[in-house]
Amino acid sequence: MPKKLKKPLRKPLKKIEKTVMKRVFGSPRAFERGLAIWPPLAGDGVRVHNISDDWSYGEVVLHSGPLTQNMHGAAFGGTLFSMTDFLFGTLVMKRLGRDYEAWTRTGQFQFLAPGRDGARMTVRVTDELCEEILAGIEDDGYYNVAFTCVITNRDGTVVGVGQQDLHVRPRKGREASRTPGAARETDESMAPREPKGMTLEHLVTAAAWRAWGPTGSGEHGLLTSVLSAARRIPEPEEQARYVCGEILSRDALTTGELLELAIPRRLLG
Repeated sequence: MPKKLKKPLRKPLKKIEKTVMKRVFGSPRAFERGLAIWPPLAGDGVRVHNISDDWSYGEVVLHSGPLTQNMHGAAFGGTLFSMTDFLFGTLVMKRLGRDYEAWTRTGQFQFLAPGRDGARMTVRVTDELCEEILAGIEDDGYYNVAFTCVITNRDGTVVGVGQQDLHVRPRKGREASRTPGAARETDESMAPREPKGMTLEHLVTAAAWRAWGPTGSGEHGLLTSVLSAARRIPEPEEQARYVCGEILSRDALTTGELLELAIPRRLLG
């Protein structure tokens, strides 16, 4: 396209884009149809189904075929990760309304088994979660939500576990005006919060390494076994209960030492 035509076309193209997006997000059924032809997802065989009328529930399903499989006949790792990325934030924004926006802050994925055709993940955004988010925004101007999702094959095999931190904030105001990518300044008025999600997972992993790693007892076989079992437990709090239970039952660390690592006392059973 000649350069002199780019600027005149920019405005009408932007208008078309805005109209399409408004229609796609206008209803659950339109959202399902729109994402079925959205190239980044459709090309990988990722589809959205069963979005509830109040946007509190939805399913992401893998429609896998020869053109979207790896050399083992399974889904690519990037495809599985993408299944965990987009729906939770969308449902949160639709439930909270247009005055709020949500951005994926960070994420990770534990690969446990090959993903096959029909692999499925469900997402729920409950009233209680919405209240928690709004309360956090009221206190700090934003809220980072820890979210766990599980992808399973048709036979019930767990394909993998995704963890995500979602940054939710008002569309207007101090938080929205921050420079993208800039580090946050110290705010001494913020109240302390319990570690959740990936943060809690990392603290628990650190506790296991302290207990059985090179600076602990050096029982690397036990360290590997406990962490291998832990990564198959989807919920971070249940992981913490399991790992800390193993640590305490074997007298590898004391309750006080676990508390020093910021593990919540209520998870130490």
